[in-house]
Amino acid sequence: MDMREGKRPVIGILGLTRMSQSTHYISSEFAFTSSANIDSIFRNGGIPVLIPASVAAADPEEAISACDGLLYPGGEDVTPWYYGEEPLPVIEAFRPEVDDGWFKLGQIALEKKIPMLGICKGHQFLNVLLGGSLYQDVSLQGEDLVQHMQKFDRSYLTHHVQVEEGTRLASLIGAGRVATNSMHHQAVKALGKGLKVTARADDGTIEGLEDETGQILSVQWHPEDLIHTAPVMNKLFADLVERAGAHRDGALSAG
Repeated sequence: MDMREGKRPVIGILGLTRMSQSTHYISSEFAFTSSANIDSIFRNGGIPVLIPASVAAADPEEAISACDGLLYPGGEDVTPWYYGEEPLPVIEAFRPEVDDGWFKLGQIALEKKIPMLGICKGHQFLNVLLGGSLYQDVSLQGEDLVQHMQKFDRSYLTHHVQVEEGTRLASLIGAGRVATNSMHHQAVKALGKGLKVTARADDGTIEGLEDETGQILSVQWHPEDLIHTAPVMNKLFADLVERAGAHRDGALSAG
């Protein structure tokens, strides 16, 4: 018997890295995710587990073996080589060693049909994983843009998106005009294979994606920072946990 049967689904959170900044100790590199990501998974029924990018790069098959679902969170820019472009002056920091692990794990997840939720960079990343491309900066989309990098608290709702009817996203947070926060400067350009747009900002920026199979759902905003100020956003995490549990139980039944 699989010891996970009947337990909370395990959600792997793809990790970021940073160097410590201390006046007392020699700087060290840390693998991390935000407490908001952890809380959002746990309060909505899952067990959050950090997957360091270095582990994902070294052994993606083993790194993903205990996971029923994956959260691709926000982070630095996606390395532009993955969508066939050189870095432009408008791009900000990107981490090829982090993206290497994320891509290797993502390819295994696609093969195994493991449910995924993408947030901000994760939204952009999943589009690139499926062969899509990005605007290296939203300014490259044209003029008359709304503000996509809000100025204050992450829990504030700062602009609206139009959620398409008949989508999985609409079934979770409602169709029509929905208020979100916004903290990004890149955006989806050409869609990845099998993806459809589920939400756009007023300036046309693609703010939501999903596939037809229910494996992938992604949003450009940060729902993990809205679980108290906009409680409907909890449904995105509850949905990931539900999809992960169904995947696990299906795999157990098949086994």
